[in-house]
Amino acid sequence: MDVVPEAWKELTGRSRYEALVGNAQGLAMLLDGVSSLIKACEPPPGSLYQFAARVEDLEVAHKQTVETLRTFVVRVKSFEADLVSKPWKVS
Repeated sequence: MDVVPEAWKELTGRSRYEALVGNAQGLAMLLDGVSSLIKACEPPPGSLYQFAARVEDLEVAHKQTVETLRTFVVRVKSFEADLVSKPWKVS
């Protein structure tokens, strides 16, 4: 016998799902700003390269991160009904 009412489960699941999607959207907005920071790291022509990572490496890492986040968001949206209907937590 389940002692937690269905309405409470749905309310809890909905609020957590909305928080998860909101955090993913916030992270996407932050990643949009990172591309301009990467471009700012480009050294002037003829100068010695003083950074620990090359700009090309940073751009590749940024692209991979954006693609991973997009994949995550698509998966979260595909499981929306399950995530909303059940109380869940991140451990």
